[in-house]
Amino acid sequence: MKNNHAKKYFEVHYESEISDRAWYRLKRALRESGLEINRDNLQLIADLKRRISYTKLSLKQLIYCHQQALQIAAQRVVVKGDVVYRELQKLSRNKAHRTTILRWFQSVPQKEGKYFDKNRDYKAEELVPVFAAACLYVQKKLSRKISKSGVGGNKNDFT
Repeated sequence: MKNNHAKKYFEVHYESEISDRAWYRLKRALRESGLEINRDNLQLIADLKRRISYTKLSLKQLIYCHQQALQIAAQRVVVKGDVVYRELQKLSRNKAHRTTILRWFQSVPQKEGKYFDKNRDYKAEELVPVFAAACLYVQKKLSRKISKSGVGGNKNDFT
């Protein structure tokens, strides 16, 4: 895919024009994350950036969170709601309030009028956005902690 066609394709899905500088930063983030520049990845990045437009996380961090969530979905397992809830608590190091965790489930289709039920069986693939939201939460907490401490940490570090 040619560079100018790729940029136009991204802008159509992002629903906004971007500068050449931002375009080259986006391409670099894709390369560093091991993703090639194709239609699927450009559409994914546009969706991620549109959905999470008011976060201080870098694009590289957003891609990392999404990839982590996809690894969970690749397991093709069915998990009980209470197990998922406990795993989300572990992932957020017990920092996320119950309401926050339940809000993450709003991306899952409702069943009997509920997004979350501790007795419901969830497929791993439908939990991708839930775990992606949890990873984003953890990354936000880490970036806030670094910025508040005044330590010259790199916000691209994931440890």
